[in-house]
Amino acid sequence: MTTSNQSSAEAIAYGATEHRRQEVEQAIKNACDQMRFEGVPPRDYVEQLSWLFFLKAFEETENRREEEAAFGDESYQRRLDGEYRWSTWAQRTDRADEMLAFVNGKLWPHLQQLGSDPLAERFRRIFSTIKNHQSRGPSFARVVTQVDKLHFGERTDIIVLSKIYEDLLKDVAQVAGYAGEFYTPRHIIQAMVQVVAPRSGDRVYDPCFGSAGFLSESAVYIRQGKTSWSGEELAQFHSRTIYGREMGPLAYLMGTMGLLLHDVHDPALELLNTLEVHTSNPSESSKYTVILANPPYGGKMPHQLQTNFTVRSGSTEVLFLQHIMTYLARGGRAAVVVPEGVLFRGGPDQKVRERLLTEFNLHTVLSLPAGCFLPYTGVKTNVLFFNREEDERGTDSIWYYELTNDGFELKQTRRPIEGAQFPDFLSKWKDRIPGDNSWILPFDEIKKKGLDISSKNPNRKDDYEHRPALELVQSIKVREERIFALLSELEEMLEGRE
Repeated sequence: MTTSNQSSAEAIAYGATEHRRQEVEQAIKNACDQMRFEGVPPRDYVEQLSWLFFLKAFEETENRREEEAAFGDESYQRRLDGEYRWSTWAQRTDRADEMLAFVNGKLWPHLQQLGSDPLAERFRRIFSTIKNHQSRGPSFARVVTQVDKLHFGERTDIIVLSKIYEDLLKDVAQVAGYAGEFYTPRHIIQAMVQVVAPRSGDRVYDPCFGSAGFLSESAVYIRQGKTSWSGEELAQFHSRTIYGREMGPLAYLMGTMGLLLHDVHDPALELLNTLEVHTSNPSESSKYTVILANPPYGGKMPHQLQTNFTVRSGSTEVLFLQHIMTYLARGGRAAVVVPEGVLFRGGPDQKVRERLLTEFNLHTVLSLPAGCFLPYTGVKTNVLFFNREEDERGTDSIWYYELTNDGFELKQTRRPIEGAQFPDFLSKWKDRIPGDNSWILPFDEIKKKGLDISSKNPNRKDDYEHRPALELVQSIKVREERIFALLSELEEMLEGRE
């Protein structure tokens, strides 16, 4: 009888959740359709939805804090009050033109002048770099009406919104390209997070957080690993666990919104160029215990920005790797995506690898297949997993895993396929189990190779006939890059003699 009653209750709960999921999806679809009809391009309507989500969610956060303060017989001073509250101006949909004029003429300037504390500064950064992309009052009012239907305090709404928001970001990134920034697929992020395993009390940092995928997934992982929280632990989780920097205003807003959707209330996010503010000697207290990143690569940095770094290089990926090494706390864990060239190039790359191998424990290299970051780039990449050990020991050996199937076609379409190897990688990495796709290379052998740490599977013979065309092209490009690097070194040696 009890089982029957439980089944009935579960069915009712499932039905209610499913109904709400459909309502949320329909509200977002209606809002997007309205903006498409008005001619707002995809990149802009995601930005539009992001700031509207932000203000609606902020209103709900203030409502909750006000209730909590009242429960403790305390007062709460709202940051957005009176006519600036979402629940005030967003109700003027029957006077759509008047509402739009208020948002553009009064609300927007007000949001940029809330004060000088960190929260006010976040508002200023966001609303001084984005804009209202809708110019017609009635159309704007219809979008506001749809956003007003969402409840950011409801778990179902948050789960559904998180999924929809990520899909929108992916669509926009494919259209806009984001000037060379590559958004990391969620399954790669999840694998990296599972290896570094962030936990309550960690300081988790991404120096180029983009849509905040690593930070959001870390927050989810930490929550799943803890069944009960004290008040202090919860406060620490919301305001002293998640740290990030991002130089793109739109990415900053989207990342902020993404974390809000993953129920992180007050992350420490900064809008700035990480490489510009890098210092070679940060205090131990300012370092981070977990760092996850997929830095932009292929870019060239001006010479004046390179002077902040111990090893000067024009390559952004080499500078970001140095930044991450510098800011990893004693006992900390890091996972970083780097292009293949970082693993074998001479010059600055080799000097940075020497530091990485001798000052850190580079325990794992995950070789990813060329094409797993399509449609953004087909460049061959690797994930470096390294620790800054408490006893400051360096690398004894590296465990390699050559991943050839990430569960998706290595084509522009990236359709799902059978045979994903991430579960196999995750089941073997901790015990460093050798297999057809995994092997261990001692440091002495790496030293004999001139600190070349690129992966070459000793268990696989080159099978050019059956390798994917894209992999063959990437292999040729990598070999050409090696030849170019060697020629450059030879050129420098010859110039030194003359």
